[in-house]
Amino acid sequence: VAVLTLAAVSCGVDDPLTAVSNVVAGVAAEGGSLEPAFGTGVVVVHGGEMLVVTSAITVAGSDEVSLRRPSGLAIPAEVVAFDPDRDIAVIRADEMIFGRPMSEPSSGAATTAGAQSSDVGLEAFETTITGLLHVTIEDFYIEDFVEQLAFEFDGAATAGARAPDFGEPGDVLGIVYARSRKRSVGFAVSPTEIWSVLDSVTDSRADTGRCI
Repeated sequence: VAVLTLAAVSCGVDDPLTAVSNVVAGVAAEGGSLEPAFGTGVVVVHGGEMLVVTSAITVAGSDEVSLRRPSGLAIPAEVVAFDPDRDIAVIRADEMIFGRPMSEPSSGAATTAGAQSSDVGLEAFETTITGLLHVTIEDFYIEDFVEQLAFEFDGAATAGARAPDFGEPGDVLGIVYARSRKRSVGFAVSPTEIWSVLDSVTDSRADTGRCI
């Protein structure tokens, strides 16, 4: 997953990697397949606590979930919301103390996408939002079509799918869910969809559905 942010510009940080390093974490999920799944999460502020937003497909069917900091530190965590239609999951870990609020994206805004992988580590890419969208896509179980608010961006296609996108002043703008194979653009789900899943968070562990 990739996140987009303007933190590198608005906070006076020249290196976008520095701007996103405090709030982007790797997500490792075990039990959903023979090999552990690995994705990217972003720490957001919601309801007075720090929660990690990632893609639901990363944690689908998992028994155990942990967060991986850029330093390699593994942090125990649990999934507290799971929405396969929006492809969004929310993770809670008591050790997370830094987070960013979310705000709505605007067309033409310069942003940063950040992604963490198990082999490369943390990466950041400068991007520009090229359009706000209302899309109809298949859920990741390929069982139904769902409508959601999203946006298109360019310049960060190499960040891959399921990464966070940040905007001014370092706010989280969305979670990347796809990239085009024909054009150098990516697509991210908007905060409106993410807020709906955050509002469903409870104190108990969420059902993560079946594995993919």
